[in-house]
Formats: sequence, structure tokens, C-alpha cells
Amino acid sequence: MLELHNITKFFLQNTEPTLKSINLKVGEGEYCVILGSNGSGKSTLLKVISGEYQADSGVVILNGKNVTKHPLHTRAKEIGSVAQDVNKGTIDDMTLLENISLSKMRGRSAKYKFFTNKTDEIVKDIKLLGLDLEKYINTNISSLSGGQRQSIASLMAMSPKPKLLLLDEHTSALDPRSKEKIMSFTDSYIKNHNITTIMITHSIADAIRYGNRLIVMHHGVIEYDVSGTEKSKLTEQTILDILHKIGGPL
Repeated sequence: MLELHNITKFFLQNTEPTLKSINLKVGEGEYCVILGSNGSGKSTLLKVISGEYQADSGVVILNGKNVTKHPLHTRAKEIGSVAQDVNKGTIDDMTLLENISLSKMRGRSAKYKFFTNKTDEIVKDIKLLGLDLEKYINTNISSLSGGQRQSIASLMAMSPKPKLLLLDEHTSALDPRSKEKIMSFTDSYIKNHNITTIMITHSIADAIRYGNRLIVMHHGVIEYDVSGTEKSKLTEQTILDILHKIGGPL
């Protein structure tokens, strides 16, 4: 489904590459969780996959096609993503309804009637979040809190049922109660629709609870990669021991 071959990414301000010859294969329906300290390359990796960053060397294969040189808007037809920055992924001057309608049109020709015929469906989707946000359906999204916007951005990324979903700490702006609801919604949606997913988290508890594969990154390298039954046997202490061994606190 997704293949990365020898992906390297440099930034001028750094003496070493942020990503160092990353090789990774993610199969259809896999739900990968990535752990790693700040600066380990997690977010950069997702941005190379989405097309927000171009790799300095290496190849990105998506569904059998070489998309290494494809820009962000081209890959967006198949990739949904949520960033830590709540200002990304939503448009301030559009209402909540218009933002979600636009996300559902990803990869399609724009048609005004789409905005007018999907209101009931969109309200139903918003209610699934369990955060009472449907009452803001005709409110400009800029009026919502950071956590509310991040929740809507998560829904927008998932509702078109992308072939690949990239989540970069998509609950970072949420209070504990809202985070629990969004994580539960995310987990159910991914499983119900068999969406191939890569999720970054700093929470060891979430790394244990969610996904069927765990990847640990450190200094631009994948240091640990486990899946299936082996992943299901992980404990908090096991992960702490792994992090200690590679020298990378969260």
C-alpha cells in the first residue's frame, strides 16, 4: 500500500539529516503508531508521505504508483491528514458545514449543490464525535476553540474514507475528556472502514492501546518495529525499556 525506499530529508539549519535512509512498508489496513522524542523525525516522515515536504533522496510508492515528485494537492486525493497545528486543515472564513462539505469533495469536481444537499449527513457525522459540535454547523470555524477545530479537522480527514490516514498528535489541543472521545471515535472509524493509518503519539498508553503495529523513531532512524501478537504483548515497562535502550525519552 505504502512503500518508502531510502528516504532522506535535510534541513539547512541542521548538520545531520532529519530522516536517514528510511525504509518502510505499510500494508493495506495496517494501523501503525509511531513513538519517538522531539526531533526524532516523526512529523517530518508524515509530511514527506503527504507531499508537504519533498524528500531529498529516496522513493515514495503509494498504491503501486511512484508519487515521489507529486505535490501535496495531488496526493490529497488518496491521503487524509491531521496536523498538530489547529490552523491547518480548516478554512477560517468558512462555516463548519462548508469546511466539512469541502473535505468530502476531495478528488471530485466542485459543485455548489454538494454544499446544499449534504447537511443532514454532515450533522449526523458531527454527532458521532459526541462533543455537541453540531450546534455550530453554520458558525465560522474560526470562532471555535483550538480543541474543537482539531476535532473537526479529524472528522474532515476521515469522513472521505481516504486510502491512507496520517494523524500527527491529532488530539494534542484537547482536554482529557474530549481526547478520550476523539480517540475512541478515531479507533472505531479506522477499524470499521479498514483505513490504512499512521498515527504519531507521545502517549505510551495510547501506543499500547491503539493500532496493530508500533514503530519507535530516534534521530531520524526507525529503531524498533513490531506488529501483531508481539505488539499486543507490549507493556508500559517494555516500551520504557526500549526507549531507555535507544536513549530517546518522549
